[in-house]
Amino acid sequence: MEQTNNGGEAAKRPVFLTVLCILSFIAAGFAILGYIAVIGLMGAASAVSGMASDMSSEMGSEMGDAMSAAMAATPGVGLTWAYIIVGFLTTIVGLFGVIKMWKMNKSGFMMYAGATVVSLIMGIVYSGFGASIMGIVISAAFIVMYGLNMKHLK
Repeated sequence: MEQTNNGGEAAKRPVFLTVLCILSFIAAGFAILGYIAVIGLMGAASAVSGMASDMSSEMGSEMGDAMSAAMAATPGVGLTWAYIIVGFLTTIVGLFGVIKMWKMNKSGFMMYAGATVVSLIMGIVYSGFGASIMGIVISAAFIVMYGLNMKHLK
């Protein structure tokens, strides 16, 4: 899978960039499968939540209060759906960016970096900064490592 540059010589992808792209392909594949599973499970969770609210109205006030408190401690359904949709879309955009970098295009870096930053912001909004520290570190490391390969991209 070689491309030619303006001089007619074969432009080779650096090994470091190849390894980064392969790791990103694997991560994106797992993320896409995970998001598909979560979307399926959200339907089941909303059905269970509807049954729980019906049961709490039939049970005593203590049990109903306990279930209401448990439901109030979790993020809202709308925010959860927003997180899932934004996460899924940023994964797809990031994957397209990695594919473009695999093909040695600089525009792929901007797509990947933008999608990663949006995904991090949504993660911080959804679960707070403390819960997102590891994701921030790993994402920043990948952006920096891809940035080090910018000189090889055209």
